Amino acid sequence: MAERYIDAARSNADGSLEATFFLADHYVVYDYAHHRVNDGVHAVAGLGFGRPFSPVGPGPGLDAALKGRGHHSRKGYQFRGARYARVDLTTGLGDAGLGELSAWSLPGVNGQGVDAAFNGRATRDGKAYFFRGDQYARYDWAEEKPDGDYPRPIAGIPGMAEPFDAGVDAAVDGEGAYGETGFLFKGGDYLRVAWDRPRVDGPARRIQDDWPGLVELLLAGRAKAQALVWISDAMRHLAVPFDPLFATALATHFHVAPTAGAHEKATAIDLVQRQFGRIRTALSESSIRFRFRTGDESMRLDHCPEVPFAYFWDTKLNFTPRFPGLEAPERAAALLRETVRAVDPSAAIVSAHVPDLYVSDPEADRLGLPKVRDDPRWTLRYDQLSTSAALHNPSAYAAFARHLSLGKESRLS
Repeated sequence: MAERYIDAARSNADGSLEATFFLADHYVVYDYAHHRVNDGVHAVAGLGFGRPFSPVGPGPGLDAALKGRGHHSRKGYQFRGARYARVDLTTGLGDAGLGELSAWSLPGVNGQGVDAAFNGRATRDGKAYFFRGDQYARYDWAEEKPDGDYPRPIAGIPGMAEPFDAGVDAAVDGEGAYGETGFLFKGGDYLRVAWDRPRVDGPARRIQDDWPGLVELLLAGRAKAQALVWISDAMRHLAVPFDPLFATALATHFHVAPTAGAHEKATAIDLVQRQFGRIRTALSESSIRFRFRTGDESMRLDHCPEVPFAYFWDTKLNFTPRFPGLEAPERAAALLRETVRAVDPSAAIVSAHVPDLYVSDPEADRLGLPKVRDDPRWTLRYDQLSTSAALHNPSAYAAFARHLSLGKESRLS
């Protein structure tokens, strides 16, 4: 199954030429005027919707979102399950509007939730379209009720393509130069809907090709959520560091042997705890720290010798078009590693960042990992580092947290 990049989306206040895109428990803002995502990844909880509209963690988030029209044009609507919440688009904060989806009387939904929603334009101005499974319904804003003769099959929309005909992940109104256009999203692809003569306009295209930074920062938000889960699990073990799993992880990644003295263990544990505390603080600042960089920008502006997946530079955590190419756990690990570099000056130099897979041949044999040739960037391998060096190795923190969260050696997964 294709990975889901967008849970929900809606336009922002009239004249803003912006739209908000949600994934898991974070959101980003896309700027149609500049044809690029705005820097910053924001927590949905900050919008003040309240539960259950403030999801926590990397799992499923909102089902759908929609900007109001007509008398409701200052409101944004968020849908999750059988309920909806409302946000005041002028303040950007949730208001008292919280209710049951059944109040919309949408045919074919039966209180089970909607998958996506957007507004029509041109000949369909004043209409909203709600998608559920392989069907859609139409709602009239002026009449405040659904239109008759619905639901209809998505496949019946002129020009509709597979696999969108079986259902969509999200939908959003175009703004500015795209004001007569709507967009449907599924996995990593999107379709344009032209409203002048309602139809799908052209074949599916990759989101990454035409929405610069949108996928990258949405996935950065989900990676942040996953990294925070790992850190929380690790911190629980650090608070009561006596179980065999903890002892194994401490020895494996920070090279503090089970036979080490009490003072050595306490010193290492204290440093790790403080480091994770700083990491959590830095991740909580994703609204000002997270930034999208094109490949060209990473090399031209930030002096990267080649385009990285993600990197720390100039107080920012930067994400490039290569970031979505990682598997989800590796995105979280990459983010965690770069955050260590952001909070620990001793970890910022390249030589301190020894990858967890760069191990000696005997260790590779023991773990069943492929052997790696010598790399001149590092004088020692991951399993050969001293405790003092390991305690400032970004890879060690990512591997240690994941090890404790999964309950097993993460490099084997």
